[in-house]
Amino acid sequence: MLNKYSTYARFFPAVLSLIPISLLSHFYLYEKIPKLIDSIILTKIAGDFSVLLIFVYFVMQTSRYVSKKYFQGNYFKNESHFPTTNYLLCSDATYSEDYKQKIKNKVATDFSMTFLDEFSEKMDEESARKKIVEAVNMIRSKVKNGRLLLQHNIEYGFVRNLLGGLAISIPISVFNVVLFMFLENIIALVLSCVLLLIFLTLFWFSEDILIYFAHNYAKVLFNEFLSDEM
Repeated sequence: MLNKYSTYARFFPAVLSLIPISLLSHFYLYEKIPKLIDSIILTKIAGDFSVLLIFVYFVMQTSRYVSKKYFQGNYFKNESHFPTTNYLLCSDATYSEDYKQKIKNKVATDFSMTFLDEFSEKMDEESARKKIVEAVNMIRSKVKNGRLLLQHNIEYGFVRNLLGGLAISIPISVFNVVLFMFLENIIALVLSCVLLLIFLTLFWFSEDILIYFAHNYAKVLFNEFLSDEM
């Protein structure tokens, strides 16, 4: 059974990624091979709903892999370059030194962990990042049920997996545009062009979108970690 995160951050992006396929089915497949569709696909789905779920699950896994491997991997390199890591570097100016020190003091109190000082960080930034990643993982585990953290985690997961789904939605949308242009199906062509434009826009601004939600998540994570309610 899907939990809230899986439903909103993984299932919904997969469904949105399948819209071009639904468009293709509605305007072309059902018209050209209705008997085959009725006898094989519709009957199968009606008789065995698990077939549809398996297909959606495949899209979910594909989009998640692509999003983590390509988008997240390229924009953040790896976990050691996430905003949650960068914010706690001595060289980062996002937070004031006082605020960063509060976080570091609480990490030392709660988890008995310390960070490299500014000089050591300059000498070995990779080790400094690794220690911060370890601390952030423990922070995340402690505040995973935070009042706002789950919502921001869902938002980040949604946009990340939606971007990963572009590996499916863009090629199918391009195919649809070419097909419906050849068939002179104006309605289907316009819808396909609109979808393609939306997906290409998402791809073009993918870095800005992902970074924006990643920064939001990081800020909420640290705010809730320092909150008296946690």
